[in-house]
Amino acid sequence: MEESFSAAAFLKGEAMERILTACQMQQADRETAADGLPAMVLMERAALSAADVLEDTGWDLDRILVVCGTGNNGGDGAAAARLLAERGYKVFVYLAGNPEKYSEQMRSQLKIAEKYPVTFVNSFEKGEYTVIIDAVFGVGLSRPVRGIFAETVEQINRSGSKVLAIDIPSGVDSDTGEILGTAVRADLTVTFAYRKPGHLLYPGAALAGTVVVKKIGIYAREAEDRETIYCLEERDLKRLPGRDPAGNKGTFRKVLVIAGCGTICGAAALSARAALRTGIGMVKVFTSERNRTAMSVLLPEALIETWEENEAEPEADRLSAMLSWADAVLIGPGLGVSAFSGNLLRSFLKRNHLPCVMDADALNLMAGDETLWNEINFPCTITPHIGEMSRLTGLSPAEIKARPLETARAFAARRGIICHLKDARSVTCTPDGICWITESGTSALATAGSGDVLAGITAGLLAQDCELPVPAAALAAYVHGLCGRQAAAKRSEASVNAGDLLDEIGEFL
Repeated sequence: MEESFSAAAFLKGEAMERILTACQMQQADRETAADGLPAMVLMERAALSAADVLEDTGWDLDRILVVCGTGNNGGDGAAAARLLAERGYKVFVYLAGNPEKYSEQMRSQLKIAEKYPVTFVNSFEKGEYTVIIDAVFGVGLSRPVRGIFAETVEQINRSGSKVLAIDIPSGVDSDTGEILGTAVRADLTVTFAYRKPGHLLYPGAALAGTVVVKKIGIYAREAEDRETIYCLEERDLKRLPGRDPAGNKGTFRKVLVIAGCGTICGAAALSARAALRTGIGMVKVFTSERNRTAMSVLLPEALIETWEENEAEPEADRLSAMLSWADAVLIGPGLGVSAFSGNLLRSFLKRNHLPCVMDADALNLMAGDETLWNEINFPCTITPHIGEMSRLTGLSPAEIKARPLETARAFAARRGIICHLKDARSVTCTPDGICWITESGTSALATAGSGDVLAGITAGLLAQDCELPVPAAALAAYVHGLCGRQAAAKRSEASVNAGDLLDEIGEFL
């Protein structure tokens, strides 16, 4: 059973930041031109924005080189060169590629630039220019960079100059963030109207430097849900439901955490405490009897029920009663992949009716038994990391890291679930194709137990309001990233432990 999300619902009031693919951006360009704003006017506004941003950097602008390709991105560069020259800067232009392949707008901008004090050069050397503007390729690049263009990109990277990229660093796939053979390393990127996935997803995100979005008159009409990508911002946390001043621990909802085998209790404790920090009223942990004492010490606020290690599977009536008590459930952290764990998961899947988060060993068990997916008849969110996603899909980790959006979107649609794929830049996809990219993350989160905290936050948000206009996993991931940043500011990215994240949750929820 899948939850239904509508893009229109998201856009009530203040809209979330929308991220456009190359195809969507090109369509928006065409529609804007068709509405009466000519393409050359848009190019002029883009070039003006790039020139303004460059002047605001505080960089040494003594000698500026603009490297232009043959397409409209090159036209943006040629126009920017002319505007900067008009402002009194020493501006040089290097043209890469076959002149016979210049776009119509590129030809027009070159003719105009030739009438201004712009110097055209046939080569450039390391240390020759203080700033280089990369205007070789735009967002439409979809093939590997080769030949003279690859040589030009490498020259830019060896230049020692500050680099400003127009739209996206040349060589970065704007839809995936992949490097198409070779790519420019920019200090700053000026993009227009909307950010693109390649600005957010690694390795492209690392090559883009600081990304500045400039509005130049392009407006993308509402896309079909399956095509929509968003990025959350701190203002989006206002979408969370307020806390009822007349509420009690029962009305603030309850989460059941099924976690922790006989040799692991930390994962259960971290996830349950994280759920409590989100504002729920009660949490119950169903875990191995061997964890009872440890859980009582680590989390005295929790209710605890246990199973015995020698049980074949938990009593059906007990499990049903716990599910009747709760408003949402988290299953998997530290559960193990024993025969008992497998039986417990199957029994749970047959009886559950609640919104559920499946994480860690629950996903490893699902990966080992394809038939288990047929038992899901409830709103389900999964939170795999790259390794778990590899086991679920059969794709290699490298394939998944190269195309996380595509992987998560396809899996969510196939299984009818919400898929939150964890990585340095996590993505959350719904069954109907709406996706969110989380950029609040930090390397401080790359520590044992961090995923358990995320799973707990997700379950806590899921329990409190099943009608959230944004999937709980997307909001949870954003909050999780903010917690990591704040914890790192107090310590360092290298010294943050998962438990440190728990103390920061209340700052954002």
